[in-house]
Amino acid sequence: MNWIAMLFMQLLLMAGPVSAMQIEADPRTIISFMDKSLSPELDILRVTTDITPDNHLVFQVKTKDERIEGEGSDYLLLNIQHEKNYVLLIPLSKAKGDNIRVYEGAPQPGTELTSIKFEESSINKLHEGFDARHISRGAEFIVPLEWINFGADFGFDAYTVRAEIVDNALLISKVYDQARKGRAAVKQISAITLLNNICSPKK
Repeated sequence: MNWIAMLFMQLLLMAGPVSAMQIEADPRTIISFMDKSLSPELDILRVTTDITPDNHLVFQVKTKDERIEGEGSDYLLLNIQHEKNYVLLIPLSKAKGDNIRVYEGAPQPGTELTSIKFEESSINKLHEGFDARHISRGAEFIVPLEWINFGADFGFDAYTVRAEIVDNALLISKVYDQARKGRAAVKQISAITLLNNICSPKK
């Protein structure tokens, strides 16, 4: 192997980690790894964030495919860690409708969702503006900016799960996919930093 070929190989090896670091360094987006062992509608591809003109923070979760009808205990879930541990839930099957449910639990960084006790959140009754809707191959979760405490830290992730709702509790029995799966937990950033990043021009 001549020195030009060796130099090219070294550049390729260096480019991979740098590219990954650049993706993870952008707090607006999660690029997820494709998992061929999962059904396409359970496989999360990416999570992106944006702000609407009417002051709502939108999380768009895209999957490889969509489920029109079928298993009613499968859900697309947005996990927000912001003072508490919040779960925003929408049925994976479009036939089940767009009704959003919000649950909350104690902050437990690094703990599996299946081990956390989630109770129905007061958000369901006290805060307007929380919403979710199915889109082509995924869903959007909508959060009002006025709900966010910009003096606190903020983190988010997305999952496809199997769960059941018993009385006012959410019981998650299985996690199919996680947007950040296979990577170390990302340190939360301040909510105002996230907002500033979302509002800045995308490179």
